[in-house]
Amino acid sequence: MNRPTDIRPTRVPRRRVLPQALLAASCVLAAPASWAQQATTDGEDAVTTLDQLVVKGERAEGYSVRRTTAGTRFDLTAREIPQSVSIISHERITDQNLDDIIDVLANTTGVSSTQSDSERTEFYARGFYIDSYQFDGLPTQMVQNWSYGDSGLDLALYDRVEIVRGATGLLTGAGNPSASVNLVRKHADSAELTGSVSLNVGEWGRTRTTVDATTPLNASGTVRARAIGSYLETDAQMERYSQRKQLGYVVIDADLTPDTQLSVGYDYQHKRANGATWGGFPMVFSDGSPTDYPTSFNPSPDWTYWDTTSKRAFATVQHAFANGWNFKLGATHDKTDADDKLFYPSYSAFDPETGAGITPMAGFYNTHRKVDGVDGYVDGPFQAFGREHQFMAGLSYNKREFANYGDFQWGWAPLDNYLGWTGDFPQPDWNPLALASEGTITQKAGYAATRLSLADPLKLIVGARYTEWESEGELDSLGASADRKHKSTTPYAGLVYDIDDTWSTYASYTEIFQPQVARDIDERYLDPVDGKSYEVGIKGAWFDNRLNASLAVFRIEQDNVAQQTDQPIPSRPGEFAYVAARGTVSRGFEFELNGELAPGWNATFGASRYVAKDADGADINSRLPQTTLKAFTSYTPRRAPELTLGGGVNWQNGIHYPVPAYGRFEQESYALVNAFVRYRLAPQFSVQLNANNLLNKVYYAQINGYGAYGEKRNGSLTFTYAF
Repeated sequence: MNRPTDIRPTRVPRRRVLPQALLAASCVLAAPASWAQQATTDGEDAVTTLDQLVVKGERAEGYSVRRTTAGTRFDLTAREIPQSVSIISHERITDQNLDDIIDVLANTTGVSSTQSDSERTEFYARGFYIDSYQFDGLPTQMVQNWSYGDSGLDLALYDRVEIVRGATGLLTGAGNPSASVNLVRKHADSAELTGSVSLNVGEWGRTRTTVDATTPLNASGTVRARAIGSYLETDAQMERYSQRKQLGYVVIDADLTPDTQLSVGYDYQHKRANGATWGGFPMVFSDGSPTDYPTSFNPSPDWTYWDTTSKRAFATVQHAFANGWNFKLGATHDKTDADDKLFYPSYSAFDPETGAGITPMAGFYNTHRKVDGVDGYVDGPFQAFGREHQFMAGLSYNKREFANYGDFQWGWAPLDNYLGWTGDFPQPDWNPLALASEGTITQKAGYAATRLSLADPLKLIVGARYTEWESEGELDSLGASADRKHKSTTPYAGLVYDIDDTWSTYASYTEIFQPQVARDIDERYLDPVDGKSYEVGIKGAWFDNRLNASLAVFRIEQDNVAQQTDQPIPSRPGEFAYVAARGTVSRGFEFELNGELAPGWNATFGASRYVAKDADGADINSRLPQTTLKAFTSYTPRRAPELTLGGGVNWQNGIHYPVPAYGRFEQESYALVNAFVRYRLAPQFSVQLNANNLLNKVYYAQINGYGAYGEKRNGSLTFTYAF
C-alpha cells in the first residue's frame, strides 16, 4: 500500500480512476509509483477499489497538487489561496533531471538568480532577495554571505518544492517581501517493500548513483522506514574544477493510531568542490575592452577548494481529532560547516598588453552554523452565524548560532602577468584562523488566522504574526556590539471570490520586516525595513484541480531602507551615517499555467515582469532579468504508454551591471532550450535522455564586475530500475 505523505490525517476510501496512459507514465519515474491501481490491457480505464487508508496529505499528481497548506497553513486548493503559488512536483523534477535547489528555482515562475562565484547562488523574486525557507513547513532563514552550502541542497530527499511569492510574514517572520520556499521531504509512504536504483551519466565525466528504498518495519505496516543514498562525481566545463557530493537520508514514519502519525528522520549532505572560484574572472581590461575568456577558463589556482557539510535531524507528530481539528508539532536541529581556501583576482586596471594589474588575494575560512527550530499549530472548523469557518493558531521558535573564522591575505607573491593564466600559483603562508564574526539570532513568534465564510462564494482570511527578534553576540565591521532587539506584528489579509466552479478572483495584503545593521548620525541602528505587499489576481482550475492557472498583479513597497549619506559618524572613524528612506517599490505581474492538460500531457508555462526602483528612481538589481518566460511539457502517447517525451525553454530579457570606470557591462536577452525522452524497456526498467542548452547559447551566469559562464550544450542518460 502506498501512503501519500505530508500534512493532515483524514480517512478516505482508497479508490482511484485514471487513464491507462497516465498509469504507464507514472511507472517510469525514478521514485516508487504512488498510485495503487492497475491498467487493463485493452486500453480501457481501470478501476481498483481497496480498503480504507489513512491519508496524511496530498501527493503531487503530474505537475501539480490538488491541495496544499502553502502560504496559510489551511488545507486549500490553489485557487483558494490569495497569493501566487508555484509547485515543482516530483514528476517534473524527474522529467527535467533537476539535481538541486538551484535547478528547481531556475525553472520556477517569477524567480531569477545570480552567482557570486562557483559555490554561491542567490535567488530573487519580484526584485528582492529570497531568504525565507521551510522544511516540511518549519520556517528558517538562509543567507549566502558566508556560504554554508544552502544553494546546493540536493533534491534526492525531497518530494516537491512549493514556492509562495510575495511577503510571507504570517508563517516565516523576518525576511524580504520576495518569496518563501518550502521543501517537502519524501517519507516512508509504502507498507510494502518498494524502491528504485538509478544511474545518471553525462557530460564532463558526470556519474550520479541514487538508491531509494522503503520497507515496513512491522507486519501491519504501521511503522515504515525509507532510506535514500546518493553519490555524485563530476568535472565541469570550467577547467580544473571538480565536484563530489554525498547524501544519506533515513526517515521512520509510524501510525501510532489511525489518527496520530509520528515521523523522525536525519539527513547528511557533504560537497567538496575542487578548483572553486571566489568572485569570478575579470570582465574588462583597463581600456574598457572585454576580456573575452573562453568558457573553460578558471580564474583560480589549483589549490582552491570549498567543502560544505550539513546534518539535519527532525521530528514531526500530528493528530486528527474526531471533531475535524488537527494538531501538528515539528522540530529540527541543523548543523552546517564549511571549510574553504579561496583565491580572488582583484583588479582595477588590468592591462590588455602586459597582463599587469591583478592583485592576488586569498582567504582560508572555517564557518559554522547551528539552527534549532520548533513550530506547532492547531487548525480546524468552527460554526458561527449559521456558517462553517476555519481557524488556525500556532507558536514558533527559531535560534540560529554562527561562528566564522578566517585568515585573509593579499600580495604574498608577485603576479606580474595574468594573461595566459594556468592556475600555477603558490598558496600563501597561512596564519592561524581568527574569529571573524559570530552571533546568535533568535525569533520567538505566535501567529493566528481565520478563514471566514462570508457567503457561499466569498471567503476572507485574516491573521497576524507577533515576532520577538533578537541578536546577541554579533559584532559589526569595527568590532563593536551589533546586538539588537525588535518586536513586530505583521498582519495578513486575503479575500477570495468564487466566480463559478472554475474561476476565482482575489486580493491580498501582507507585511514582513527585516532588521538591519546600518546606523544613523547618532550611532543608533535604523528601524527594521518594513515590507508591504499588495496583490490582486484571478485563478482557474480544471479537471478536479489537476490543471491550475493564475494571473497576479502586485505592488511591493519597502520603507526604512538604509540610504548612505556623506556625513561621517563622529564616534566611528571612516564610517558614514545612514538615513531611513522610503525605499524601493516593485510592481509587475505574473502568469502561470501548470498541470495536466489532457491524460498523459503535463505542462507548465510561466511569465513574469516587474519593475523595481529605489528611492531615487533608479533600477535596483540591474543584473537580474525583469522579464522571464519559462515553459516545459511532457507527453506520454496513449497508444505508446512506454514512451514519454518533452522539452521546454527558459527566456530572459537583457541585463547589465555598472562598471564605473567604463560605463556598464551588458548581456543581451537569451533563451535556453531543453528536451528529454524516456522509454520504458520493461515494466520496472527505464532509460531517459536529457539534453540541455540545445542551441549551445553562450551566456553569463554571473555578471557583477566579475564573470562566469553558464553551461554550454550538454546531456545525460539516466537508467532506472524500480522494484
